[in-house]
Amino acid sequence: MKILSPTQLTELCHSIDLPAEITEAVLSVQSSKEFTDLLPQALPLLEELLTPATWDDALGRLKALIGEDPLGIKILTFMLICCGETWCSYQSLGISGDIYIETLKCFTRFINEHQESYGTFGFDRDFWTMRQLAARLFRLGTLEFELTEDGEDKAVHVHIPSDADLSPETRHRSYDMARDFIARFFPTYEGAPFLCTSWLLSPALKECLPEGSRIRSFQDEYEVTDVFPEPDSFLTWVYKRPDIPLPDLPEGTSLQRNLKKYLLAGGKVGEGEGRLLYKRI
Repeated sequence: MKILSPTQLTELCHSIDLPAEITEAVLSVQSSKEFTDLLPQALPLLEELLTPATWDDALGRLKALIGEDPLGIKILTFMLICCGETWCSYQSLGISGDIYIETLKCFTRFINEHQESYGTFGFDRDFWTMRQLAARLFRLGTLEFELTEDGEDKAVHVHIPSDADLSPETRHRSYDMARDFIARFFPTYEGAPFLCTSWLLSPALKECLPEGSRIRSFQDEYEVTDVFPEPDSFLTWVYKRPDIPLPDLPEGTSLQRNLKKYLLAGGKVGEGEGRLLYKRI
């Protein structure tokens, strides 16, 4: 298994625009005796961390080995040095370094989101980033696309980063890029359905947003096949954190105001699950 050297780690941190404060903290962890002593026990877990069927269990064991890590810097450091193995996967497939860097900028995005929500830099998305490390999820344009398998059934799951531009022309370009990318690098997924599970597909948003909005336009290109009213992940994306009492939710945007009114009236947002209908002309 290939891990990044200190020089390579420094280069990666700069390439993905990691905040200077976090870059310094990561390099400090990498050079520490505690981390060096941990690696012989942690690295044998890497293969399981990069395998969808085992990555949740392996992550639990890795975090137990790491121990106290209140801001997630130790687990972040381990994941970043393991990007050496990720780059080997990209090279073996012939995928460009540009896509590698754009995909790994998820780490920077998550750290900045933590700062925006809680006032301090931190990494709390380790449960998600195995997908990027395992070369199963790719940032292609404004959207992310994850290749999944359920038995013999293959699907491409669409994910919407917090910085995504959902204007029709931009998201269509992203869908087109994904189809070309899959045909070239993962031909066994060609023709697989594009699926999405997100609060952005919640039918409740039709009551909170005007018909011409970008979110409504995004919804219109999916056939919603199921609705889950209970999840509250939308609170993090709309209001930046999930623990604010309903009466205190901010009202800085029309979406925040409309959703708050809807929630205070007893409405539920949850998530919708759907299948992409958009086809390239």
